[in-house]
Amino acid sequence: MSQDPDSRVIRPGEGTRVPALDMTHKVHADHLGGRLLVMEGRIAPGALVPPHTHTREDECSYVISGTVVFQVGEDTVTAGAGSYVIKPRGVPHAFWDPGSEPAQVMELHVPETFAHYYDEAGAIFTDSALTPQERHEALDAHHARYGVTFHWDRVADLVERHGVRP
Repeated sequence: MSQDPDSRVIRPGEGTRVPALDMTHKVHADHLGGRLLVMEGRIAPGALVPPHTHTREDECSYVISGTVVFQVGEDTVTAGAGSYVIKPRGVPHAFWDPGSEPAQVMELHVPETFAHYYDEAGAIFTDSALTPQERHEALDAHHARYGVTFHWDRVADLVERHGVRP
């Protein structure tokens, strides 16, 4: 049986949105049997994705537009549109938009172990019934289920040195 050729193309504006995180699922488990997840997202000017480490997947970022600063391990690099930044599993990384306009980034995860990670995180962020403490606990449990460790002790230094906001 032949697959519909259009089902092989994800066009601009297509995909499943995660509004709370300003991200869109582009390629997921149904496309390649769980071997790749591709998300697109926007990073607001000055916004920091805090330092964290993945234990189950390798990640690569592609900067679609704008400029993004990445800290991978001990290295800090600035990447403009058209750049790829490799973030291997087991290596702490963070990133932020140093510009005055939002940056757009494509996140590639191999294998696709994050199928529901972004949706679940978005649901936690938008659950108005949660107290701040409950939200923090829910996010900690969520990260643990996906084998992600956030390094909150490193955030203050990044905020102070780079003027970003968590």
